[in-house]
Amino acid sequence: MKILYVIPTMGCGGAEILLGAIARNLVKKGHEVHLVCLEPHHETWPNYPDKEAMLAEVPVTIIGGSVRFRFLRKPQVDTGAFVNYVNDFKPDIIHSHLYLSELVSRSVVFSHIKYFSHGHDNMPQLRGLHFNTLWSKPLLANYWERTWLIKQYKACNNHFIAISNDVKAYLESELPAFRNSVIYHPNAIDIKRFYFARTFEPVQGVFHMVSIANLVEKKNHILLIDVMDVLIRKGYRVSMEVLGAGPLMEMLQQKTREKGLENHLFFRGSVGDVPERLKNAHLYVHPAWYEPFGLVLLEAMASALPVVSLDGFGNRELMKENQNGFMLPTKASAEEFAAKIAYFIDHPEERQRMGLFAQEFSKHFDIDHYTDGLIEIYQNNSKATTTH
Repeated sequence: MKILYVIPTMGCGGAEILLGAIARNLVKKGHEVHLVCLEPHHETWPNYPDKEAMLAEVPVTIIGGSVRFRFLRKPQVDTGAFVNYVNDFKPDIIHSHLYLSELVSRSVVFSHIKYFSHGHDNMPQLRGLHFNTLWSKPLLANYWERTWLIKQYKACNNHFIAISNDVKAYLESELPAFRNSVIYHPNAIDIKRFYFARTFEPVQGVFHMVSIANLVEKKNHILLIDVMDVLIRKGYRVSMEVLGAGPLMEMLQQKTREKGLENHLFFRGSVGDVPERLKNAHLYVHPAWYEPFGLVLLEAMASALPVVSLDGFGNRELMKENQNGFMLPTKASAEEFAAKIAYFIDHPEERQRMGLFAQEFSKHFDIDHYTDGLIEIYQNNSKATTTH
């Protein structure tokens, strides 16, 4: 098959890393894969894992493309470069990742191509118009955009890949006409990048933790500052590094200094050696109050790390209580979160038991098995029905 993936930009986010792993694995299985970006690469692109190897196997091209909406007016479409690319490559599959890619890649429908949308998160743009939004011009414009996109979905007989049961339920609720076109296919990772034989020796010095996420509000990093404050005040020798970039970096660093934690809690930004940092940790922590799936949890588990997380909805499918870690309610306090961390510090045998279970559990989400399932999905679903 010839497969064209569309994504707004490439960087070190979960969607982008997953897409690179999928593309490379499909090439190894004999398929021709191209990847197009609609905007320049993200600032984290230099730290993309195995970037040079991926570029040697998968052509990545930056093209222009936008769809602009004004309420009750015809959409302004600038997708000439995308259409030209499709005409030159002649893919069998167009598979879009993230919302801007939905708009551009569905602006023109080709009858011979199968169309798939990857539900990485609960795209708020797909929500229907509610009474309390009727007087908001931006939301009315979003409604107009949504109406246009649904029309295009119908024209191309679109199929949706839901990465978790939470995303599946959302898509079926917001797009009832496509209920039978939503396919549950949970995400995966390249297990080999993270798997190693951890020894679980007793921690003699500082108990070290890692957390990985973009520094945005829903990832809830502010909780980690309070958690570390609790642990230090209780006399635990702990450190934590947060891996990820984002707009909240300066604020989080300032609050860390205000608490006097700058020698214990480190915001490292985007890094290129995530497997090594997980290898050197004793525990993985994840404070996000919303997570559509949680690829980083799987990466930590593959490294034989137990996990302490909040209930982020999508990660419910990964967290097995008291087997690979602990999952607390979304509104759990810093004291409650810290108590679960302290449990692993005080009970090293439990850290070993849950870490080994986590590593074995992660094998169910290997990219090779995932890609076989994706190929089957591509082959078993029908093509577009309308030509534009």
